[in-house]
Amino acid sequence: MATIIFDVDDTLYDQLVPFKKAFHQTIREVSKDKIHSLYRLNREKSDALFEKSESGELPKIEMQVMRIQYACEQSKMAISREEALAFQKAYEVEQQKLVLYPEIEELLTRLTKNNHQVALLTNGAATHQQKKIDQLGLAKWIAQDHMFISGQLGKMKPDIAAFEMVESALTLADEKPIYVGDSFHNDIVGGKKAGWTVIWLNTRKNKPTNESVEPDKIIEHPSELLSLFEEQGYFKK
Repeated sequence: MATIIFDVDDTLYDQLVPFKKAFHQTIREVSKDKIHSLYRLNREKSDALFEKSESGELPKIEMQVMRIQYACEQSKMAISREEALAFQKAYEVEQQKLVLYPEIEELLTRLTKNNHQVALLTNGAATHQQKKIDQLGLAKWIAQDHMFISGQLGKMKPDIAAFEMVESALTLADEKPIYVGDSFHNDIVGGKKAGWTVIWLNTRKNKPTNESVEPDKIIEHPSELLSLFEEQGYFKK
């Protein structure tokens, strides 16, 4: 039995979809390249402010306003606070319509059918991330006590303590867990520090943020992830 642990955002589903819909509804229609850039900048600012938001030093709504304003300002299209708030409201509505990548749904089904242990490790506020987990219907494959959220753990990726807490909470075979995530800084760097096997699901074709760290495998689409596990003999049934 292997243990496979997944990140959630932009790993199990495409986080760009709700972002794009909300932006087009409340700000303006932009090109495919522009929305990708705006999304990347929004995530960049969100990551930079995340610790302050988690600690309560920065109110969550202020972090949300600041990240979309930053993305727009960097893209030469400054928006007002009112527009930022309208975007966030629409974004939250669209996030209630999340769906798994079809290939991820098949992967989870086949992993659990073959008796592998599956878990989650995600950064974020507990209530917010749990809503996404519920929306995605992940309880169908993953037990609640195998779902680890930084807001509950008190530690967040890439802190090695978060990975160690997950590892100690699971019953592991001789092999270290396999971790699948999209964020090089949070998932790949943190996972490698913990000694895990890490797979970088790099759908955005981002550049590594630390050249001294190498993921065990890089893939650019969930279909490749499904093929990888199949080729490596994880599916007997």
